[in-house]
Amino acid sequence: MIDFKRYFLFSFRNRPYRLITKNRKNQVGILIVSFQYRGGLIKIPNCYNCGTEERAFYAEENGFSLVKCSACGLLYLQERPDDETISQAHKQGKHRGLKDLDVTGVFDACRIPKYLDVLEDIFKGEFGNKETWLDVGCGHGEFIAAVQQYSKGKIDIRGTEPNIHKRTSAQERGLNVGYFDIEAHGDKYDLISLLNVYSHLPDPPAFLKSLKKLLNPGGEIVLETGDSADFTAKEQYRPFYLPDHLSFASERIVTDILKRLGFDVLSVNKYPYLSFSPKAVVKEIVKAVLPQYQSRIRYYAKWKRYSQTDMFIRARIIS
Repeated sequence: MIDFKRYFLFSFRNRPYRLITKNRKNQVGILIVSFQYRGGLIKIPNCYNCGTEERAFYAEENGFSLVKCSACGLLYLQERPDDETISQAHKQGKHRGLKDLDVTGVFDACRIPKYLDVLEDIFKGEFGNKETWLDVGCGHGEFIAAVQQYSKGKIDIRGTEPNIHKRTSAQERGLNVGYFDIEAHGDKYDLISLLNVYSHLPDPPAFLKSLKKLLNPGGEIVLETGDSADFTAKEQYRPFYLPDHLSFASERIVTDILKRLGFDVLSVNKYPYLSFSPKAVVKEIVKAVLPQYQSRIRYYAKWKRYSQTDMFIRARIIS
């Protein structure tokens, strides 16, 4: 009986890919199979940050390939689901690949203390004359709850969330959460936040540009994403959760985009991507011994390398 360990190298719609297998005697075999992607795919001709067409293969997961821009280092999908497929996946919380991903999750109250610390680091208790806040892709509403607590109710914050299950979860907690088209939205805000939204966007520069019209004069954005594009493929956090994530950037890439769009970057605060609480560590140890899960316990051994990868950027509109 062959104990298969599988490495998917290349797999796209209606296209064969190589499946390398190893048995217990370390003998290698290659199977040629076909992956039928249930949705439309778009080939990405160039880097959305610098426009360069040259790129190199970086990694593969779940039937999709990540490539690295040869000029700026951005990591992005060589082929991605089309806009309609992405929109429906965000609404249902399910993304298609060799294995379908369910990314809905549940409300996590443990995030609120972290967000309170982040808010203190960023604002130092001072919001000035800012009164209105929009949280884009607010999920179950943990950040909204943190802002309400931190501002002592002085900030009127609402959220927009495409995932119907997350949206219902937030509404059941009494949070002001709905869903609307950013392009058609007419209200304006003093602050807009995007936490763990950037890497899910098909075209981050275009989306960030669309947010400018929703900001009052002197308005600000708070953007959270990973600072991981400069890692080697071997160093990267796994899994990538493709094709839910469409790109991975760095501090330099994101701040350059913001500056080109007419924002002044006020601060960049970085934190460990992984929680170092005893509960989190025990959870990863348990996952390491269960074959159906992927554990991230190995990243704890190189704490310093990964201690500055969760990035919060505060920027103010100037033009």
